[in-house]
Amino acid sequence: MRLAYVDVCGFRGYRKPVRIEFAESFTIIDGRNGVGKSTVFDAIEFALTGTLSKYKDAKASGQTVADYIWWTGKGPVPEDRYVDVGFDVGGKIASIRRTQFGEPDQQQLAIVSGQLCDSELAPPAPLEQLCSASIIRDEHIAGLSLDLKETERYALLRDALGANDADEWIAKAHQLLAAAKRRTSAAQEAVNAANSAVSQAARRIDEVRANIVADEVMFEAIRRLRAFTDTQASPDRLMGPVRDRIASLNAQADALESLAKRWSEAAHARVRLAELEAIEEQARSERDAAKAALENLIAEGAGAVPSSALASEVRHLIQLISLGRTIGLKDGCCPLCAKGQSHAEFNEGMAIAEAIAARLDEAAAREEQREQAVKAADARLASAERAVATSKAASEQIRAFMQSFDHDRNMLGIPDTIGLDELVGRQAEIRSSVSAARQDLRILETLRLNGELERAQHAEVEAKALLAREQEKFGRARRAEVNASAIHDAARRAASETLDRRLDRVLPLMSELYRRLRPHPVWRDIEYSIRGDVKRFLKLQVGENLNPQFLFSSGQRRATGLAFLLSVNASLAWSRWRSILLDDPVQHVDDFRTVHLAEVAAQLVTEGRQIVCAVEDAALADLLCRRLPVQRSGQAKRVTLGPDSDGALCKLRERDLSPMISRALVTGSQSRVG
Repeated sequence: MRLAYVDVCGFRGYRKPVRIEFAESFTIIDGRNGVGKSTVFDAIEFALTGTLSKYKDAKASGQTVADYIWWTGKGPVPEDRYVDVGFDVGGKIASIRRTQFGEPDQQQLAIVSGQLCDSELAPPAPLEQLCSASIIRDEHIAGLSLDLKETERYALLRDALGANDADEWIAKAHQLLAAAKRRTSAAQEAVNAANSAVSQAARRIDEVRANIVADEVMFEAIRRLRAFTDTQASPDRLMGPVRDRIASLNAQADALESLAKRWSEAAHARVRLAELEAIEEQARSERDAAKAALENLIAEGAGAVPSSALASEVRHLIQLISLGRTIGLKDGCCPLCAKGQSHAEFNEGMAIAEAIAARLDEAAAREEQREQAVKAADARLASAERAVATSKAASEQIRAFMQSFDHDRNMLGIPDTIGLDELVGRQAEIRSSVSAARQDLRILETLRLNGELERAQHAEVEAKALLAREQEKFGRARRAEVNASAIHDAARRAASETLDRRLDRVLPLMSELYRRLRPHPVWRDIEYSIRGDVKRFLKLQVGENLNPQFLFSSGQRRATGLAFLLSVNASLAWSRWRSILLDDPVQHVDDFRTVHLAEVAAQLVTEGRQIVCAVEDAALADLLCRRLPVQRSGQAKRVTLGPDSDGALCKLRERDLSPMISRALVTGSQSRVG
């Protein structure tokens, strides 16, 4: 299967439609930088995979290569946006077309994929792997060869050889081994659990046997419990009455304990009650006396003028007398009453008025004293009333406590003639009786241990039987794990041996391509070695274990990497695609090694490979066109890319290469083209 054509429009840098037809043997594409040579290879990869692997997962400012797949430049809008790639399959064309808003026909894509790859040998995502091995780009030549880690380099070669079915078998064997290990682990846990069950059953038997008592001890305990409950119930029905009797006695003992705690308080309350009664009687007498004194004082003052009124009259009279003396007789008349008087009569009248004022003042003083006595008697009566109420309340509280105490004592049948010591002794006697009954009850409970012993022994037998079964399962699981491990090891060994046999045929091809490209003038040979058991490594070395990655110049590293990648492409056992696409493979490579590359490419063409090579230098394109073999017209082609008059990328020139003239200076029928 060969590449037939690429037709693009509105893709990457191509604004206008451009179609490139590829020759059967080789096509050389030339043009300066930026004219779309690499875009031709991008179009092929994009048509097959829907992405461009050279950008991987690169992102910038939230953008990815997906934002730049289709035309984004200035100028007129493209007529359409599509990529169409055709493949020649035995003279028939199979094509894949992708557009900006449409995916390719999945059935057609599956047909092309099946024609490009052997589905039985192909790795996962075969089209991506096929593009990475068939499109050899300038920027990836060193990165996908010398600069790869040894494990990744080995994986690249392994995928190229199509040895991926071994991984599937190894994975299945690993799953089988993991399942066997899980089964063994589960069986081991079951054995441990069964062992634990046997041990627990044995311990339970020992515990039951240790708790079983003698018949004589059991008989005495039953006799005491019957006396304790005053019943002749059978042993199996004796536990209920015993527990009820214990509960009743415990309640009685608790009540006695509570009564004992209040005993001293009750004795003190009786003494205190007598004292409070005497205090209450004295307070009542004081209240009666205060009440009588108050009543007498109130009776004495019946009809009397209040002291405040008398004092007011005294003040008014004194003011009048003072005013009269100040004014004196006026024209032989009293200034107060205007009565004609002599001086002697006036003075005598003033003296009489002063005497009346003195008597009123004495009466006001006496009345005030009586009023103060009334207030004091009233306060005395109130205090006596409070004392009576306080004594009465305290007495009632003590009487209520004594009533509760006597009620509890009577309920317990405790006469008031016994003392506290006797009460405490009765409580201790009850507690002792309950404790003895509980001991006998525990002895009685051992009656059921005989049946429990039988059940424990039966459980031990079952546990031992289960242990035997689980041990048998564990043995089978261990044998299955050993067999699974052997299968896993065999799958790994078979995979390694199969791949090693294939590598024995491929590694010489790598070395041969290296010798033909001659990257280094001193180290003419390179060694490829595989090492590692589980994790495999592909090592490249020249001379005495020297790593060319750190030894060779940029151009030498590229030539070495090109030899490696060409050998990888030649090793694609699952690929039916006979095309090798070289995107500017001679960057940093001198003319001497460029000639070697042309010779290698010529050999590949001779062996039936289709070569598509893009170069920048027109002279180099001429060299390749001369070096690569052309047997007949239409077998080779040269295409020149560049901008048109509008600045849009286009195909400037395209011409078929003619075969070399095999005979010259021959006339007539003897002249022919070979």
